[in-house]
Amino acid sequence: MIRLTATAFVLVVVAAAAAAADGAAPTPGVDLGTFGIRSGPVRYFTLPAGGRTLVQTVRVRGGNVTRFRSIRGTFGIPFVANDGSTGGLSQDRATLVLASARSGPRASRFVVVDARRLAVRETITLKGIWSFDALSPDARLLYLIQHVVQQNANANRYYVRAYDLVHGRLLKKIIFDTREKWGLMSGTPVTRATTATGRWVYTLYARPGGQPFVHALDAANRRAVCIDIPWRGSQDRLWGMKLALEPGRLVVHKGKTRQAVIDTRTFVVRA
Repeated sequence: MIRLTATAFVLVVVAAAAAAADGAAPTPGVDLGTFGIRSGPVRYFTLPAGGRTLVQTVRVRGGNVTRFRSIRGTFGIPFVANDGSTGGLSQDRATLVLASARSGPRASRFVVVDARRLAVRETITLKGIWSFDALSPDARLLYLIQHVVQQNANANRYYVRAYDLVHGRLLKKIIFDTREKWGLMSGTPVTRATTATGRWVYTLYARPGGQPFVHALDAANRRAVCIDIPWRGSQDRLWGMKLALEPGRLVVHKGKTRQAVIDTRTFVVRA
């Protein structure tokens, strides 16, 4: 059964990546019972159960279920990139954000869960297509991607926004690299890496018709930097790339081959 699930997961991820590469899939989607997200000795999973969702924690060693709760609606652990990277768990492991598995163009829903008791704290409903991006280290801010649907557009265009979880409101200011002229971005998330403190969230994006780039989100201070990656030819080779954090730098690589090294203090790229 585990082998079948893993195989299905790989097929889903590959299909999602292929669709997103040509702009057909605006969000990476959600994980329902495959890999979940790890928190120390346990891993969180979400399973659909007849219009409800079973949220459970499972021990990594032994596979024993340690806690579970049923919540209304169909929600999943959000994917944050098309390589199967998941997100939604705060740095202090106290807050878990789940995204609706049935969000459509009219509205998107998220639930904020107490990760220790698995009780729902808040349900968030936003008009349009939104997806989870990140949480601030103190879990006071929820970062979301607002997808912009445009006719005859071949790219996934979006804004990065912040939702204040303390006061329950969407903040007006768009989060973007202030060196750019506007906040509308385009691209498809390939893979992700996050610093140990949770402050910096790095996402590698493919951008057909342009340069691939790394989106560096300072989740503690609501700011972002976009770093173009030197690239020639088709971006098909970008799929399979990973991000690795080393002291003072971020490495874009595939296996032992390094595509670029980014200084995380100055954001200067060395090809």
